[in-house]
Amino acid sequence: MDPRYPQEGGGPPSGYPPPPPSGLPPTGFPPTNTMGGFTDVPLINAWFKEHCPSTAPVKVRVSYQKLLKCWVFNQLKSRPPKSQTKKSLFRSLKATKFFQATELDWVEVGLQVCRQGYNMLNLLIHRKNLNYLHLDYNFNLKPTKTLTTKERKKSRFGNAFHLTREILRLTKLIVDSHIQYRLGNVDAFQLADGLQYTFAHVGQLTGMYRYKYRLMRQIRMCKDLKHVIYHRFKTGPVGKGPGCGFWAPGWRVWLYFLRGIVPLLERWLGNLLARQFEGRHSGGAAKTVTKQRAESHFDLELRAAVVADILDMMPEGVRQKQ
Repeated sequence: MDPRYPQEGGGPPSGYPPPPPSGLPPTGFPPTNTMGGFTDVPLINAWFKEHCPSTAPVKVRVSYQKLLKCWVFNQLKSRPPKSQTKKSLFRSLKATKFFQATELDWVEVGLQVCRQGYNMLNLLIHRKNLNYLHLDYNFNLKPTKTLTTKERKKSRFGNAFHLTREILRLTKLIVDSHIQYRLGNVDAFQLADGLQYTFAHVGQLTGMYRYKYRLMRQIRMCKDLKHVIYHRFKTGPVGKGPGCGFWAPGWRVWLYFLRGIVPLLERWLGNLLARQFEGRHSGGAAKTVTKQRAESHFDLELRAAVVADILDMMPEGVRQKQ
C-alpha cells in the first residue's frame, strides 16, 4: 500500500495524477532551494543535462552546450553557505517610530516602487537644476529643447543613475503587464506570453547593458533558455506560433541578477548621494605645471602688470574715477 494514498487500494483516486517517480518529493517537482524568502524551482535544468538531439538546429545545440557549461561552472565554484546570525530587517525597522506594518496587494507594491523610484530620480535631476530634462513615467530621460554644449555637459549622469533608471523601467514593464491582466484587457495566456517575451528580450526593451556590460551574460543566458524551451515546446501538433508562456526560467535569471546587483548599487548610489550633498573631495596633491598652465599664468601676470603701469601713469583724480 502506498503511504501517500492511505485509502483502500493504495493508488491515486480517479481523476488524480499518478504519483511522482521515486526520488522526487511528493509535489513531483525537482528538489527546490529556499533562498532569500522564495522557493527556487529550476524547472528545465534536467533538459540541458540530456544529450541534445543531433537533428536540432545549430543555435539550439549551442544553447544546450552553453547552459550546461554555465551549470558545471557554478557547481564547481559554489561553496556551502557560511553560518551567520540572521537579522530581520523588518523587525529592526518596525522597532523604530518611522515605520508601520501594513498589508498590500503585490501589484500595488510594484506601483509604489515605480512611483517612489520616479520621485527619487526626479529629485536628483532637479537638485542639479536640470529643468530642461524630462523624465517620463516609462523612465525615458529626454531633453525638452536643443541643448547647448554647456547644458549637455552639465546634464550628464553616471552609471548609478542610469542603471537604476533602467531597472525601474524593467520593473514597470512587468507591473504594467499585470495591471493589464487585472483590468481584464488580456487573459492569463497573453500575460504569460508577455512575461516570457519580456524576460527573454531585456536587451531590446531596456538599455541596462550600456551601464553594466557584464549583464550581457544574463541576456545571453535568457536567449539560450528561449532556444531550448522553444525547441521543446513548438513541436508536433503545437507547431510554430506566437507566444510560449513559459516565463519561470527567465524570471529566475533576472531575480538572481537583482539579488547580486544590490550591493553594487548600494555602493554606487551611496557615492552619488555623498557627492551630491558633500561635494567632490579634490585630492591634496598639487596639479602638475604643464606648458599650457605656465603660459596662461604668464599671460595673466603680464596683463596685471600692464594694468598696474597704466594706473600709475594716470593723474590722481582720473585714477579714483576708474
